[in-house]
Amino acid sequence: MLNNVTAVLLGLASIAAAQYGPNGQYGPGSSGGNPFAGSGGDGSSGFSGSGFGNFDLDGFMRQGEKRLIAHGVLASLAFVIFFPMGSILIRLGSFRGLWIVHGLFQIFAYIVYIAAFGLGIYIVRSIPVDMLGHHHPIIGIVVFCLLFFQPILGFLHHYAYRKYERRTVWSYGHLWLGRIVITLGIINGGLGMLLATDTGFYAPSTGQKIAYGVVAGVMWLAWVLSSVIGERRRARAHRSVESRAKGQYA
Repeated sequence: MLNNVTAVLLGLASIAAAQYGPNGQYGPGSSGGNPFAGSGGDGSSGFSGSGFGNFDLDGFMRQGEKRLIAHGVLASLAFVIFFPMGSILIRLGSFRGLWIVHGLFQIFAYIVYIAAFGLGIYIVRSIPVDMLGHHHPIIGIVVFCLLFFQPILGFLHHYAYRKYERRTVWSYGHLWLGRIVITLGIINGGLGMLLATDTGFYAPSTGQKIAYGVVAGVMWLAWVLSSVIGERRRARAHRSVESRAKGQYA
C-alpha cells in the first residue's frame, strides 16, 4: 500500500513539474511563444529595456522553476487526490465520527490549496506581463473564493441535519458547491498546462499532459461513482425507515 501511495505522489510531482522545461528553459529549448523572449539576435532577454525596469529574468527562471513545481504539486494534490478522497470517504465510509474525519480531511486539502494559490499569486505578480487575461489564473481565483464558503456550509448542513434529520438548503448548497469546485479545480490543472504550452513558459511534454489527464480522469470518475453509490444507499435507507414506520401503524 505504501509503495502504491509513493508511486502516485511521485507521478503527481512529475505531472505538476510539467510546467517547466529542461534547464529552466521556456519550453523544449526555443523561445517559441514565450512572452518573455527578447528580440535580440543572440536570444537575450528583452527585459533589459526600460519597459520592464530591472527585472532579473535569469534569477526569476532559477527561482521560478522551484515555485512552479511547488505550485503544481500542491494544487494537483489538493484537487486530484485530497478533495476527491475526502468526498469518497464520506460517501462510502460508515463509522462513528465520520463527518469529523471528513471535515478535517477537507480542511487539510483546503490548506494545501491555499499554499498553492499563494504561490500562484506570487508567480503572477513576479512576472511583468498581465496573466489575468488567461482562464487558468481567473478560475484559480474563483475556486479559491468559492472554497471559503464550503466549510461554513458544511457546518450548517451538519447542524441542520441533526436537528431536522433530513437535508436542508444548506445540505444541497454544500453538496453542489463541492461538486462544482472539485470539477473546476481538476479542469483548471489542465488549463494550466495549456497556458504553459501556449506561452512556452515551462511547457509540458505530451506524455505529461496525458499522465495528468489519466490520473485526474480516473479520480474524478471514482469520485462520481462514489457519489452515485452513496445516494443509492441513502435512498434505500430512507425507504427502509419508511417501511418500518408504516408497519408500526398497520
